[in-house]
Amino acid sequence: IGLRWIRFDADWSWIQAAGPSSFEWSATDQGVTAAESAGMNVDLIIDDSPAWANSSDSGGSFTQPTSAAAFATFAGEVAAHYGPMGVRTYEIWNEPNIQEFWQPAPNPGFYGAMLKDSYASIKAVQPDSTVISGGLGPSETSGGDYSPINFLTDLYVDGVKGSFDALGFHPYSFPLLANDPASNWGQMDLTSPSLRSVMTANGDGGKRIWITEVGAPSAGPDGVGTAAQAEEITQVVQAAKTTPWIGGLFVYTYQDSATDPDYFGLLNADGSAKPAWGALAAALK
Repeated sequence: IGLRWIRFDADWSWIQAAGPSSFEWSATDQGVTAAESAGMNVDLIIDDSPAWANSSDSGGSFTQPTSAAAFATFAGEVAAHYGPMGVRTYEIWNEPNIQEFWQPAPNPGFYGAMLKDSYASIKAVQPDSTVISGGLGPSETSGGDYSPINFLTDLYVDGVKGSFDALGFHPYSFPLLANDPASNWGQMDLTSPSLRSVMTANGDGGKRIWITEVGAPSAGPDGVGTAAQAEEITQVVQAAKTTPWIGGLFVYTYQDSATDPDYFGLLNADGSAKPAWGALAAALK
């Protein structure tokens, strides 16, 4: 239907589960090879931490690494392995501003150090790569979480300027649609401050925002219904196509799981298309 990118993990806790000298690339190799063979570009999320490389079991692989430098060493190894296979884009962690994905609690200072070290490590082996900061999840600054704007502000205080090529963001807004003035989509440029205003104030107004996840669940506890899910997809694609500072957009996700569905899929678990599939196909034309 016109999709040209796919986003998935180069998971540290999978690839080096047995220790710093062990490498098990095969599962991720399969995904990269299949995507490249289909003519798809890949955004590899370099994330998670194996038990030997973190200091707490509170969040499993979502636990903050013990060493930013050790994570960056792995990031460089990912680029060295997958760059020759055609990968050019790497995202450093997923939603580091959210406690669910950064245990025991988000830490912009540590994440900033990790981003700086990883950027240098990747660029040393693949200078023409694109490094995206970890897609920031929608949240308020409360209960250990940081809002995307607060987290980005702290990252600049911690000196990340020059250590990412694009900013990652996840403007989930359900039950609101993206074009609602109160939706999280507006945090990019309509609020004061906004992500764009913070970037501009720090000399990064020329950098783009990559929306590395967006969508809405068609069912479940937070479900909006299939019609609203399709309308959300239509709105975000149309907005991205007409906004020059949006560098990429990834819809979450392709297909519902049969065993543990979250209902964000464009397809049902049985492979049948939801209205969102047709809406995306039409919007991409």
